[in-house]
Parts: sequence; structure tokens; C-alpha cells
Amino acid sequence: MGTTRSLVLEAETDEVRVGDSVTFRVRDRMRNPVEGATVISRQKRVRTDETGRCRLAFHSPGFWSITAIKSSEGNLSYKPGTAAVRAITRPAAFQRVRRIAAYSE
Repeated sequence: MGTTRSLVLEAETDEVRVGDSVTFRVRDRMRNPVEGATVISRQKRVRTDETGRCRLAFHSPGFWSITAIKSSEGNLSYKPGTAAVRAITRPAAFQRVRRIAAYSE
């Protein structure tokens, strides 16, 4: 009988400017980093390093669903983890900063 662990996918931010990259971290529920997990967006796949981290850049605006998967290892299998990131254009980011500044005054 095997063991199944759920992957936890965390993004350093949930909103990024188009063209910028985001660091993702993949861990198991016991907070251990997961090396060699594949993090997938619509356009790209990257693997996590020994700390469970990787970077993805978003080249078009919109809401992006990101998934982390890992192949079974012996009797250990993994359930995918997901996260969402919103990529916004630079003008939209500038307008957002202006609105925040206006509320702060």
C-alpha cells in the first residue's frame, strides 16, 4: 500500500506585471520542499530545484492557473497542487499605484 501526499503550490505574489516573473514554491503538507516537481502554465513547464522553487514569466495579461505535479516515486505518489496569478499590463499597474496613492492622502 502506497502513500499519497498533496502538493502545495505557493506564488510569491498573486499579481504580476506582464513580462515579469514570479517565484513559485512547491512543498508537501508537512512543509518539506519538493525537488523535481513540474510547475505548468499554459505556455511553459519548469522543474523545481532542491529548495522546491522555480520561476515563471507571464507574457500576456490575464488570469493564469498554475499547476504543480510530480511523478510517483516507489510507493509514494503526489496529488497536484494549484495556484492562480493575475498578469496585468504596465499601464494597469501604474493606474493601480495611482489609486492606492490617492486613497492614502
